[in-house]
Amino acid sequence: MKLRVLLADDHALLREALHMVLATAPDIEVVGEACNGNDVVRMVGESSADVVCMDLAMPGLSGVEATRRVLAEYPKVKVIGLSAHRDQRRVAAMIEAGAHGYVVKSNAGTELLQAIRAVCRDQTYVSAVLGIQDASA
Repeated sequence: MKLRVLLADDHALLREALHMVLATAPDIEVVGEACNGNDVVRMVGESSADVVCMDLAMPGLSGVEATRRVLAEYPKVKVIGLSAHRDQRRVAAMIEAGAHGYVVKSNAGTELLQAIRAVCRDQTYVSAVLGIQDASA
Protein backbone atom coordinates (compact mmCIF):
# COMPACT_ATOMS: atom_id res chain seq x y z
CA MET A 1 0.00 0.00 0.00
CA LYS A 2 1.39 3.41 -0.99
CA LEU A 3 1.81 6.28 1.45
CA ARG A 4 -0.56 9.06 0.42
CA VAL A 5 1.08 12.51 0.55
CA LEU A 6 -0.44 15.99 0.31
CA LEU A 7 1.97 18.81 -0.59
CA ALA A 8 1.21 22.23 0.88
CA ASP A 9 3.21 25.26 -0.23
CA ASP A 10 2.26 28.61 -1.72
CA HIS A 11 4.99 28.35 -4.37
CA ALA A 12 3.83 26.26 -7.34
CA LEU A 13 7.37 25.67 -8.56
CA LEU A 14 8.42 24.10 -5.25
CA ARG A 15 5.29 21.92 -5.16
CA GLU A 16 6.02 20.73 -8.70
CA ALA A 17 9.66 19.96 -7.86
CA LEU A 18 8.71 18.04 -4.71
CA HIS A 19 6.02 16.19 -6.62
CA MET A 20 8.63 15.07 -9.17
CA VAL A 21 10.99 13.90 -6.40
CA LEU A 22 8.24 11.95 -4.65
CA ALA A 23 6.97 10.45 -7.91
CA THR A 24 10.24 8.52 -8.18
CA ALA A 25 9.42 6.54 -5.03
CA PRO A 26 7.37 3.38 -5.66
CA ASP A 27 5.89 3.48 -2.14
CA ILE A 28 4.59 7.07 -2.31
CA GLU A 29 1.64 8.65 -4.09
CA VAL A 30 1.08 12.41 -4.17
CA VAL A 31 -2.68 12.76 -3.72
CA GLY A 32 -2.95 16.54 -3.85
CA GLU A 33 -1.36 19.94 -3.70
CA ALA A 34 -2.55 22.94 -1.70
CA CYS A 35 -1.40 26.55 -1.91
CA ASN A 36 -2.83 27.85 1.37
CA GLY A 37 -3.63 26.62 4.87
CA ASN A 38 -7.40 26.62 4.43
CA ASP A 39 -7.12 24.38 1.37
CA VAL A 40 -4.87 21.99 3.29
CA VAL A 41 -7.46 21.47 6.03
CA ARG A 42 -10.19 20.86 3.44
CA MET A 43 -8.07 18.62 1.21
CA VAL A 44 -6.76 16.27 3.91
CA GLY A 45 -10.17 14.69 4.33
CA GLU A 46 -10.96 14.67 0.63
CA SER A 47 -7.66 13.02 -0.30
CA SER A 48 -7.35 10.57 2.62
CA ALA A 49 -3.73 11.71 2.96
CA ASP A 50 -1.43 9.84 5.33
CA VAL A 51 1.17 12.63 5.38
CA VAL A 52 1.05 16.39 4.83
CA CYS A 53 4.25 18.20 3.89
CA MET A 54 3.36 21.64 5.27
CA ASP A 55 5.00 24.95 4.46
CA LEU A 56 5.09 27.22 7.50
CA ALA A 57 4.40 30.51 5.70
CA MET A 58 1.27 30.31 3.56
CA PRO A 59 -1.40 32.90 2.86
CA GLY A 60 -4.52 32.88 4.98
CA LEU A 61 -3.93 30.16 7.52
CA SER A 62 -0.29 29.64 8.54
CA GLY A 63 1.29 26.21 8.42
CA VAL A 64 1.41 26.09 12.23
CA GLU A 65 -2.31 26.81 12.57
CA ALA A 66 -3.20 24.52 9.66
CA THR A 67 -1.22 21.76 11.39
CA ARG A 68 -3.23 22.24 14.59
CA ARG A 69 -6.51 22.10 12.69
CA VAL A 70 -5.56 19.11 10.55
CA LEU A 71 -4.48 17.09 13.56
CA ALA A 72 -7.56 18.08 15.57
CA GLU A 73 -9.78 16.68 12.78
CA TYR A 74 -7.51 13.88 11.56
CA PRO A 75 -5.27 12.74 14.44
CA LYS A 76 -3.78 9.82 12.49
CA VAL A 77 -2.36 12.08 9.77
CA LYS A 78 1.36 12.80 10.01
CA VAL A 79 2.57 16.36 9.36
CA ILE A 80 6.06 17.37 8.32
CA GLY A 81 6.91 21.06 8.56
CA LEU A 82 8.66 22.36 5.48
CA SER A 83 10.42 25.71 5.58
CA ALA A 84 13.41 27.71 4.42
CA HIS A 85 13.78 28.88 8.04
CA ARG A 86 16.35 27.14 10.19
CA ASP A 87 15.75 28.79 13.55
CA GLN A 88 14.79 26.52 16.42
CA ARG A 89 11.87 28.76 17.42
CA ARG A 90 10.04 27.87 14.20
CA VAL A 91 10.89 24.19 14.54
CA ALA A 92 9.57 24.24 18.10
CA ALA A 93 6.35 25.98 16.99
CA MET A 94 5.66 23.23 14.46
CA ILE A 95 6.47 20.42 16.89
CA GLU A 96 4.26 22.06 19.55
CA ALA A 97 1.45 22.25 16.98
CA GLY A 98 1.78 18.48 16.60
CA ALA A 99 4.07 18.10 13.58
CA HIS A 100 5.98 14.85 13.43
CA GLY A 101 8.95 16.28 11.56
CA TYR A 102 10.61 19.33 10.07
CA VAL A 103 12.57 19.51 6.82
CA VAL A 104 14.54 22.51 5.64
CA LYS A 105 13.54 23.29 2.04
CA SER A 106 17.14 23.41 0.85
CA ASN A 107 17.44 19.75 1.91
CA ALA A 108 14.00 18.60 0.79
CA GLY A 109 15.28 17.00 -2.39
CA THR A 110 17.40 14.58 -0.41
CA GLU A 111 15.55 14.36 2.92
CA LEU A 112 11.82 14.49 2.24
CA LEU A 113 11.48 10.82 1.27
CA GLN A 114 13.36 9.82 4.44
CA ALA A 115 11.20 12.10 6.54
CA ILE A 116 7.93 10.74 5.13
CA ARG A 117 8.99 7.15 5.73
CA ALA A 118 10.24 7.97 9.24
CA VAL A 119 7.08 9.70 10.42
CA CYS A 120 4.98 6.85 9.03
CA ARG A 121 7.01 4.54 11.31
CA ASP A 122 6.05 6.85 14.22
CA GLN A 123 9.50 8.42 14.37
CA THR A 124 10.26 12.13 14.55
CA TYR A 125 12.38 13.49 11.70
CA VAL A 126 14.26 16.80 11.83
CA SER A 127 16.74 17.92 9.16
CA ALA A 128 20.27 17.14 10.29
CA VAL A 129 21.40 20.64 9.27
CA LEU A 130 19.43 22.01 12.24
CA GLY A 131 21.62 20.15 14.76
CA ILE A 132 18.67 19.10 16.90
CA GLN A 133 18.93 15.59 18.31
CA ASP A 134 15.50 15.43 19.94
CA ALA A 135 12.80 17.65 18.44
CA SER A 136 10.56 17.21 21.47
CA ALA A 137 13.15 18.83 23.76
